[in-house]
Amino acid sequence: MSDNTVSQPADAHICPHQFAFILDNFIRKLVQRPAKILGEYLQEGYMAIDVGCGPGFFSIDMAKMVGPHGKVIAADLQPKMLARVAHKAIKHGVADRLTVHQCDTDRIGIEQQADFILAFYMVHETPSPRKFFEEMQSLLKPSGKLLVVEPRMHVKQAAFDIMVSDAQASGWQAIDFPKGKGGRAVVFVLKNAA
Repeated sequence: MSDNTVSQPADAHICPHQFAFILDNFIRKLVQRPAKILGEYLQEGYMAIDVGCGPGFFSIDMAKMVGPHGKVIAADLQPKMLARVAHKAIKHGVADRLTVHQCDTDRIGIEQQADFILAFYMVHETPSPRKFFEEMQSLLKPSGKLLVVEPRMHVKQAAFDIMVSDAQASGWQAIDFPKGKGGRAVVFVLKNAA
């Protein structure tokens, strides 16, 4: 069983909360529409996790998509990012189905299992993608899916291929490499559930 380690080295790049406006603005909504990117993976009543949610660009729409009987956990290391998500959840009327969760520097700390996990533009920020994928196994239901999207500007194809190999060596199976998700994308399921 994994120890859920997701610690960051001192020189790791994590987008600071002061730049949240870059991650959450109307221009990005025109280019990366959450409902279009995630719609095929979420259903009403689902339990979903947005890992490395930042200011909640996807979290709010995820909460709308899972409906009043679903639940979304928006997880991030930065309390000020999570405060933004909580405020937005109230503003958009989804606070009853969206929970914010502050990760420890060495552990995600979520005990629930999800039908769907999103890791958008964040795996490259982890000190060990393999360790990240190992810990994600305990967070996903056997029938669930993990969507990983990495930015083309920071993650070249060779690095993405290594990440996919690391994930597969950690017990995941890549079942799709969808286009139109806003970057290099892969959908994983647990190997023992495939």
